[in-house]
Amino acid sequence: MTAARPDRTHAVVVGVERYAAGPSWDLPGPAADARRFTAWLRGRGVPAAHISLLLSALPEKSGAGTGGPGTDVPAGPAGREAVQEVLTRRLPALEGDLLFVVWGGHGVNDPQGHRRLFYADATADDKRNLDLDAWLTTLTTDALPGFRRQIWLVDSCQTFVEELGFARSLPGELPSRGDRLPGRDQFVLLASGPGQRAANDPVLRTGAFSRAVLAELEAAGDENWPPDMDAIARTVIARFTGGGQRPTSLRYRSGAGDERRYDFPATRHPAEPVPDAALSELIALLAGWPALADYHQRQLVVGMLPSDLAGAIPRLGAARPDIISIVRTCRLRRGGLAALVEALGVLEPGSLAQDELTDWAARRLPPVSPG
Repeated sequence: MTAARPDRTHAVVVGVERYAAGPSWDLPGPAADARRFTAWLRGRGVPAAHISLLLSALPEKSGAGTGGPGTDVPAGPAGREAVQEVLTRRLPALEGDLLFVVWGGHGVNDPQGHRRLFYADATADDKRNLDLDAWLTTLTTDALPGFRRQIWLVDSCQTFVEELGFARSLPGELPSRGDRLPGRDQFVLLASGPGQRAANDPVLRTGAFSRAVLAELEAAGDENWPPDMDAIARTVIARFTGGGQRPTSLRYRSGAGDERRYDFPATRHPAEPVPDAALSELIALLAGWPALADYHQRQLVVGMLPSDLAGAIPRLGAARPDIISIVRTCRLRRGGLAALVEALGVLEPGSLAQDELTDWAARRLPPVSPG
């Protein structure tokens, strides 16, 4: 991959602290972090005219970053229309060595496993959002011909929508998709894994992930552009040991034979043809089992699954998120939910809970084909 130059780098930096949904959605920090990332980009030589800074800052935070580097970059709004204007009109008309995208704000993980990021004009009744996985796929196609290399840094939660009660009220909007292009390199570093929350410090006005990434970017020095993002990812991920947040690094490369190729969920279909309503029914059923409130009992069930399936399940600690993670991962493997139902048979045999699970499997699981 040819070297990139800062003066041929473009960036989109989004920080959403205030939402149209009202004060209950306030998130002090992302706008201030966006200013800090902008200052870092300017300090590395990325032209101010090449940076689209989109902010929705809380009133008392609106002066953050005044007088420092990056204040020569004007900020626009961070609502749906403003973001879509950049993604669908501004970026496709540009050409450069590297596209840098930074996003901070609220996010969730939908029933299909897609990461959703809320626009500033999201309300309780109209939860406007960007489907991150769909856009990651689209921006490796001829919908964005001018940027062979991309770096994405996303500081948001990946809380499951079922936990928040958003599943039925989350609108979907998919971007137009073109043909995949060769020679594309897309690196993504996310603040959290599926089902996890991303820590935020409202006093210091920063996300724990953003703070860690900025520290590593600044420590990387000025020798290489862009910095070695794989090395930065390893160091950042190592900082988050224990607790409920673990950053995730993803990569897509369109070169043949690349062992690090990553197929984004937007291009996959679940292997188990079980509808979302059935999945939610199973999650609610299992969340009500007293035995599954105990981590060791859940571990016993997971240990009875096929080893490749068990090893693919992100474990989330608290009972309900952990159950959701187990069920959702099993759904992605043909026969995975049937294996889970069989493993659950070791718990509370002969109980009403087992009868309900047997009934669910009879109604919801597809029949097993002979052979």
